[in-house]
Amino acid sequence: MSDRQAHEAVLVRLFEEFWNRQALDDVADVFTEDAVIHFGASDYVGHAGIVEDFARPFMAAFPDLKHEILLLLIDGDMASMRYRGTGHLREDYAGVRATGQPFEYHGIAIFRLAQGRVAEVWSNSDMAGWLAAQPA
Repeated sequence: MSDRQAHEAVLVRLFEEFWNRQALDDVADVFTEDAVIHFGASDYVGHAGIVEDFARPFMAAFPDLKHEILLLLIDGDMASMRYRGTGHLREDYAGVRATGQPFEYHGIAIFRLAQGRVAEVWSNSDMAGWLAAQPA
């Protein structure tokens, strides 16, 4: 398997296993130990930061959340992705009261890959706009 194929495989696994199947126990299979996710103004560092501070609260609020990769570009140890997420808000999140309202957002992420896993992510999405449009 080429490096490019390995990078693509780990990014597909990140979305299919970690996010869509909510396999948080697989964090070490897709993220390096010291991985960092930069999401807006927040940084989530290491496996515990990624799982407990970022992914678990997001997944609890949107338990049926599914992500789709719309575009994936890979160049060496860097990758860029356009993605879409859909689901329903089932638990209060970021000051928004859950009423089961449908959720759809789009984002772009840049990845740095190392040791066959994700080492760093810079992600931006239109999720803040969706949250701001919801009644408190």
